Amino acid sequence: MPSVNYEVRSNIASIQLNEPQKRNPLNVQLVTEFIAALERARADEEVRVVLLSAAGDSFCAGGDLKEFQNFSKQPVVNIYEEGRGTTELLKKLGTFPKPIVAAVNGPAFGGGFGVACACSIVIASDRAKFGATELKLGLFPLVILPAMRRTLGDRKALEMCLTTDVLDAPQAERVGVVTRVVPHDQLIGEAEKMVSKIASFSPHALKLGVEAFRTSTGMSLEQATDYLNSLRVMFYHSEDLKEGATAFLEKRVPNWVGR
Repeated sequence: MPSVNYEVRSNIASIQLNEPQKRNPLNVQLVTEFIAALERARADEEVRVVLLSAAGDSFCAGGDLKEFQNFSKQPVVNIYEEGRGTTELLKKLGTFPKPIVAAVNGPAFGGGFGVACACSIVIASDRAKFGATELKLGLFPLVILPAMRRTLGDRKALEMCLTTDVLDAPQAERVGVVTRVVPHDQLIGEAEKMVSKIASFSPHALKLGVEAFRTSTGMSLEQATDYLNSLRVMFYHSEDLKEGATAFLEKRVPNWVGR
């Protein structure tokens, strides 16, 4: 049985974490398959948006405790190399060139919390919970820190690391981890509506827009304004903008070409 399910339909790549009996931990197999799924979605020109979900009652429990127990018996180099998988996963999520909408169905702890923070948009079930709980195990949440800080800001991210406090879905929405909370039985339906809407737009505009958002993060106001102004040239010379304007005037659905 695969640890990650992958399917493309109607310009949407669906990636589902699929080790529900273990609460979808970030073990070597799941991380490897997760990265492979992201690479497939990145390379597929048909894909305009990614829907990330999880089987079972948990979204992602973070690291696999059984793997943690074995690390003490391995050389430092081996531990570092095995840890690169999760590191690469978080980097790929955080720099992915297409929107990623996460449908969080239950607990997202440790690395799972980092995965949620790294996605573009998070829709959460009212049963979802979020936390950086590594200190309870004698660890500190290191690799997920960049995604946490970008989402929460420095002080709230550090508070969550130091206290191991767990946020319920409404609390997570208030601090910006979650963009929308819905009843549990409506989660997938609402997430599918959102990704379908996003997928209906120009793939060229989506790609440039996500790139613009990520690249301008951290720039000064002056730098960001100048950089974003330069990108307008790429939009105004695109075939998709010409098609979009024509379709609007002709009151029809645009036929995007992605250029």
